[in-house]
Amino acid sequence: MIDFDCIQDWEESFTECLDPYAPASIREQIAASNPKYVEDARDTLFRLAGRRRVIDAAIAWITASHVCGYHGSRLTPGEVESIRARGLLPLTAESRRARLERALGSHPRWNQVQQSLADALQAHGQGERAGRRENQVHLTLSRCGLVNSFNHYLTHGSEFDQHVAQSLLGDEGYELLGRDGRPFLVHVRVPGAAAIAAAHPYFSLEDTISRNSAPNIIGEFLETWSFRIANPDFQPASLEIDCGMVFRSGSSVPGEWITEIEEISDTALSD
Repeated sequence: MIDFDCIQDWEESFTECLDPYAPASIREQIAASNPKYVEDARDTLFRLAGRRRVIDAAIAWITASHVCGYHGSRLTPGEVESIRARGLLPLTAESRRARLERALGSHPRWNQVQQSLADALQAHGQGERAGRRENQVHLTLSRCGLVNSFNHYLTHGSEFDQHVAQSLLGDEGYELLGRDGRPFLVHVRVPGAAAIAAAHPYFSLEDTISRNSAPNIIGEFLETWSFRIANPDFQPASLEIDCGMVFRSGSSVPGEWITEIEEISDTALSD
């Protein structure tokens, strides 16, 4: 399985994959270009080795393996066991009711606002207020990104819950979510082809390539690999990237894909 943050585990294999197009002579030129940013190294790779050739080689490499994706949330012990048994199910507004009632029920004004919960669920669900989230499961490519950068999922749970809680009780509702459950990181072993497809929820892989853009996931691997050629101590974990994978109804995350459910300490998230 390919874990993006752990380049020491996949660098050799990726180099072998690209060697027909980016042999040692080209890698030496990338190093000599002294790139300032990861995209600079990628652009030099594209220019010297051929953009479409290295993209196609990287696609084949990822498709032949599995990619580690991460999902973060605040969970109760029962919810952890449900995920182990059933996988990560696509979000529905009604399925969030129990958690919101549990988390917000201790607020002194809960009896006053509880009657508005159904409307808030509808508005943020089918009404798509603050974004479309129903019938989706979200993973991300970088563990370090999820834990250290955009860790509000781990500190307060589902982004859907956050919007509903704030609409009902403002910042006090948001704070109550942070007291409900414990932070868990779900490790998911995603087949490479499924990972690539999920990383392109709006434009297809081929459309993205034709727009002269580096495809999601593929671009991240090409950028970090080529930048590390010029900077051998570089670690992709330091980027804390946000590269998402969106699985919709009918293509959810089954239990057999889950390799670990890791508890994270709240103290680590507040550092």
